[in-house]
Amino acid sequence: MGPKIQVTLTANAGVLLRVQDTTILLDALFGDADTAYCAPSPAAKEKMLCGEPPFENVDYVMFTHLHRDHFSEEFTREFLSRHTVKGLLLPGSDKLEQSGFFGFVKETGTPCYTLTEQALKTVFRLSPDVQVTAYRTLHLDKKYHDVPHFCYRIAFGEKKLLFTSDADYTEETFAFLGEETLRAAFVNPLFFSDLQRRRFFRGKLSAETVVVYHLPFPQEEEALQRMFSQALQTWQEEGPPAVVLDRQLKTIEL
Repeated sequence: MGPKIQVTLTANAGVLLRVQDTTILLDALFGDADTAYCAPSPAAKEKMLCGEPPFENVDYVMFTHLHRDHFSEEFTREFLSRHTVKGLLLPGSDKLEQSGFFGFVKETGTPCYTLTEQALKTVFRLSPDVQVTAYRTLHLDKKYHDVPHFCYRIAFGEKKLLFTSDADYTEETFAFLGEETLRAAFVNPLFFSDLQRRRFFRGKLSAETVVVYHLPFPQEEEALQRMFSQALQTWQEEGPPAVVLDRQLKTIEL
C-alpha cells in the first residue's frame, strides 16, 4: 500500500502534501485584495510564513499557473526569503522576468525550474520515491487558452495523484495518463459536476478517489455551492468515493 499521503487544504486550490520526508506546497502562496474571498486567512498565511505546523520543513513550492487565485509574487517572495527550499517549479513568465522575480529567486539560492509552453510533458524526480510530471493543458474558458497552465501528476512510490487545477475538461481528455489508475484525482466543482453529467467531458479519468477542491468557502458563492451540493447528492454510488476539501487546514489521508 505504501506510506500515507497527507493532503491539507490551505485555500482555493492550494494544498500541502506530506509523505514521509517530502513536503510540497502547491498553488498555496497567493492572496491579496482581489482574491480575498478564497485566499488563506491571515492566520493561515502567518503559519506558512513562520513554518508552524503543518507547514514546517517545506521542501518544494509549485504552481500550476500564475492566476492571482493560485500565485502571488509578493507572498512567494516573502516565503522564499524566510525559508530554504529544495526547489521552485512554475510556468515561465516574461512579466516575472521583468519584475526581477527570477533574479530574486536566484539570489536566495533556490533551485528554480520553469515550465515552457513548448514542452507538453516535463518530468522531475524530487527523491528516489517522489516524481512530478507536469503536463501542458488548456485553461478552462477559451479566453484563457493563452495562459500557460499545467496539470501535475505526483507519484509517491506506487501512489499517484493528479491535480487538474483549472484544466479545460471540455477540451482535455487526459489521454496522457494512459490506462493507469490514480490513487486520487483532484478536480474543481465544475469538473466534478460534469463527471456526473458527462455533457462536456469526453475523456477518461480513472481514480480510486475523486477529491473536490478549488471550492469557495461555504459562506461564499452561493450559486456555485448549490450546484456543487446537487452534484454531490447525485454522485454515483458505484463510482469512486468523492471527498471534499472545503475548509482551511482540513486534512485527508490517501
